[in-house]
Amino acid sequence: MKTPAAFAADYSRSVMIALPLALATIALALAVGASHDDTLHSLAVFMGTWGNDIFLLAANGLIFAWAWRRRRRSLIALTLWLDFVVWLTVQGTKLLLVGTEWALRPNGHPGGFPSGHATHGFAMAFLLTMLFPRLAWLWYLGAASISWARIESYDHSGVQVAAGILLGVAIGCSLTANWLKRRQEAETQPAGPRVEPVAVKHVS
Repeated sequence: MKTPAAFAADYSRSVMIALPLALATIALALAVGASHDDTLHSLAVFMGTWGNDIFLLAANGLIFAWAWRRRRRSLIALTLWLDFVVWLTVQGTKLLLVGTEWALRPNGHPGGFPSGHATHGFAMAFLLTMLFPRLAWLWYLGAASISWARIESYDHSGVQVAAGILLGVAIGCSLTANWLKRRQEAETQPAGPRVEPVAVKHVS
């Protein structure tokens, strides 16, 4: 079973992987717009709907199974909490910006800032990378592909996707760091005072 120190090392590595990949994806999102190609548009619509659902369900299921087998139930709670915080933060931000130009999607619909798909994808990729670092390329390829799909399908602008990516990495980093801190505190707490058994004398 992994120790808190081992998880801390995995966390640091996950941060080092997340930052350059997130920045590279943001640069592409801001530099490359929608191609207006019908074939790519159809692929993007699939990636932004079914592809996104498959990625998130598979990620949650993989973490749940891994944590259950290793008796790390707190990781299941962390994953569910991450899902909820992403949803709450994205929807709360959209409510605050309702009616503003920032919130308008390229297709003219409201509720575009930030991209919830990009936020959730990159937050989940961060957690997956901490647990399964050898497949970091796969996790971030999935998150980046979903982010690209939102631009190609005219659901989000590059700025809205970039904001989602930054928000997702920030949520992944902060929630995981808090989880690590609580694990370290729980496993370094001193044990309670030892109570010696009291001998009972039998009177004849």
